[in-house]
Amino acid sequence: MSESTSLQGKRVLVTGASSGIGRAIALALGEKGAEIAILARREDRLRDVSEKIIESGSKGISVPVDLSDSGAAQDAVNFAASALGGLDILINAAGVARQAGLSDGKIEDWRTMLDVNVFALAVVTREALTHFPDQGGHVVNISSMSGHRVPGKGGFYAATKFAVRAMTEGLRQELRAAGNQTRVCSISPGFVDTELLDEYFATSGGDESKYDKIGYPLLQPEEIADLVIHQLTMPPTAEVTDILVRPTAQAT
Repeated sequence: MSESTSLQGKRVLVTGASSGIGRAIALALGEKGAEIAILARREDRLRDVSEKIIESGSKGISVPVDLSDSGAAQDAVNFAASALGGLDILINAAGVARQAGLSDGKIEDWRTMLDVNVFALAVVTREALTHFPDQGGHVVNISSMSGHRVPGKGGFYAATKFAVRAMTEGLRQELRAAGNQTRVCSISPGFVDTELLDEYFATSGGDESKYDKIGYPLLQPEEIADLVIHQLTMPPTAEVTDILVRPTAQAT
């Protein structure tokens, strides 16, 4: 049986790490002994996460940045990579979700989702790959079940997640054609108990909470973090292309 991959001392960049899934992933990686640079807009929250990583005995560096600013995103990735002495792993967890339909959505909502979910992911990935070792590393994109089916009122959000799905496979093929063994994969969760889901339902109007609207237990960010650890610690000869995970009661 092939041995699993150790995360001890691995140099990791995590976007969207100030809350939700990104935060849970960063903390889980810290517990595994990885050295982590975390990127997000909210400096105070980011600092709190890096302090918790340091308390766990690992290296934690916070880099506040608005990833929708492509120039700032490039600079942040290069700063983080320099601080860690290179990169072995990239986790693209930053994302925005708003219910903005194609027939009546607001242009600013469309633009925000494109900028963060698609363009920022592409820019960060391109820059991070220049700091990966010659033998390759690992890229994990946090996508969504909406990248596999289109939910009502979420057509534009789904479009950005279909794009993530395409970019994940497109990058994998590009790297293989270039002889680069970097593993590229994604995780596509259903409803997860995060602020992103709060924002998604807030844009639909009304006073109901996400729990009222959904009506069953949600996935927790830590459960998604466990799946990321599973992907990263697979033997180097194995590549999990995508994991689809729903709350047990979620029908679609």
